[in-house]
Amino acid sequence: MPNKLPMGTRRTGDLYDSYEDTPDVKVTLERSEQGLSVTVAWSSPEVPYAAWFMSRGGFLPGTEPKEPKPVPQRVVFHDSHGSILLIRCWARGFHANALGPGSGTLWARAAILGVEADLQYDRPHGLSSEISGLREWLGVTSWSIEHDRVDGVSVARLTSVPPARIDLGDHAGVVLELTSGWQVVPDEGGDRRELLDLLWCTTRSVEPMAWDEHLQLHKALRDLLVLSRWRNESCVVVHAFRQDDPLVTLDGANHGEQWREVIVPGDERVLPPSGWHPHLLRFADLGVAGINQWINLRDRFARALDPIISSMDLRKATPHTLLAHTGPGLEALGYLLLLRDGATELKASRMPLRARFERILSDVGDCLPFDGSTWVEDTVNRYNGLKHANRAQPDEVDLLNTWADSVMVVRAWVALELGIPRAEVRKRLADDRQPREYSNRS
Repeated sequence: MPNKLPMGTRRTGDLYDSYEDTPDVKVTLERSEQGLSVTVAWSSPEVPYAAWFMSRGGFLPGTEPKEPKPVPQRVVFHDSHGSILLIRCWARGFHANALGPGSGTLWARAAILGVEADLQYDRPHGLSSEISGLREWLGVTSWSIEHDRVDGVSVARLTSVPPARIDLGDHAGVVLELTSGWQVVPDEGGDRRELLDLLWCTTRSVEPMAWDEHLQLHKALRDLLVLSRWRNESCVVVHAFRQDDPLVTLDGANHGEQWREVIVPGDERVLPPSGWHPHLLRFADLGVAGINQWINLRDRFARALDPIISSMDLRKATPHTLLAHTGPGLEALGYLLLLRDGATELKASRMPLRARFERILSDVGDCLPFDGSTWVEDTVNRYNGLKHANRAQPDEVDLLNTWADSVMVVRAWVALELGIPRAEVRKRLADDRQPREYSNRS
């Protein structure tokens, strides 16, 4: 078995941390639907591992360790298949007897395969992710196919092509680029071969940076695709590298960067949509300059855009929750636009809800496939109906339609901000596949 960690895997091996005085211990590493976890056992409360789990309650009075060590941010797991570095760890869940043995569970937000030392991969120099829909949106491929007939027999030739590379520049010390690639995956023990057409979003920094600082740019591209077709898209980290972990061969020679395979919980890839799902925001319209403009726009208007985009993830939420979640984003958008117009913070903050929504409408009104004034009126009344108990409770279907229309308003606003002509925005929204016009029969 290679050093892999597919879903459902359980491996038993040794645990190493950064503390010199912790004893050797056998642990069980597991990857499940709940995440990446390590089960650590101890024979008595005096064993240092017990304090990782019981420091907030679990010791008998007077038996607490004097100087308990905190939960390490990183631990190394090692067994006969290889080493795995677990990063961004925390302790949750334990069972123990008062003065006897116990066990606890250490959870990790990512696993770096093949790393044997306590390296700071929670602050990498580079991250690489796969974003669903991005390769198709860019219109790049790593394969060319030719069809021919030889002696009356149909022949297809599939050939790999040199990788495409799109440089998206430097963003506050982080270089962003998109690179295509291909892979042939054999079916172990079978006759099938799977040809993968891949595209990686990669960030690099001269100085190591926090995991989430890298991911901001990856998620910005994912969010652009979400707004474009209003469907869920995945962003899964697949590789990471640090400069102090180069590729070194057996002769001791350094061969430069070594991108380690990464496993993260919740790494399900979103499948391509079935049928026709046109984009509101197209790469042909934006190009590299437009993508960078979007990244800057998303940073500047994060308080407005985050609640709108993240409502996509509330699949099982009630209509009340959807509008309550997105409403603050609409309020923030109106407020930020008033500030951009030159209003003072005090004046903008005192603007009523209707004035803020009307400010948004002034940018997008003639692009919408519905009446903008009606949207303002309905959204003000229904959002206020949610917030204030002395007002009539809005109907659930009305709330759902107000949420859907509000999402389309923000999508239209983003498209216009990124320079797509008004006539083109109007045309694309008329053909858009975003679910709207819900009814009691929906």
